[in-house]
Amino acid sequence: MRKLIILILLSMVTACSIPKDPENSFEEARKDGLLVGAVPNPPYVEISNDQFTGTEIEKLREFAKRENLQLKIEKGTESELVEKLEKYELHVVAGGIGKKTIWTKKAGLTAPYDTKHVFLIPKGENRLLKHLEDFIFRKKTGNENNS
Repeated sequence: MRKLIILILLSMVTACSIPKDPENSFEEARKDGLLVGAVPNPPYVEISNDQFTGTEIEKLREFAKRENLQLKIEKGTESELVEKLEKYELHVVAGGIGKKTIWTKKAGLTAPYDTKHVFLIPKGENRLLKHLEDFIFRKKTGNENNS
């Protein structure tokens, strides 16, 4: 019986920090800013005179504002930015990427924010994924005021 109580207490203690971010992406984003890689692909990501716009950029701006994160965006190709995700040098990649992307072995995917488009995140960064998907779900259901 004593072993069972110890096991239950240990599982309760470890459950407090779930979901896990092995590389602390979400905490890093809180401290240093949300690092976004942007693949030019209108209307999702548009770049003009070093200004980033587009439907996905606006979604990420809203997410950053809601989470009190500074947004830092850099331009690149999908392959360049996925490589940076793998090295945990970026937190999110945007660019009109479809849910049936070729990058599923190298990057994590959010749930689709519409019927077919996703954001890429580093694999295993579950706390970041949870916050981003909660935001996506609230936007889809119209429950944007619920935190």
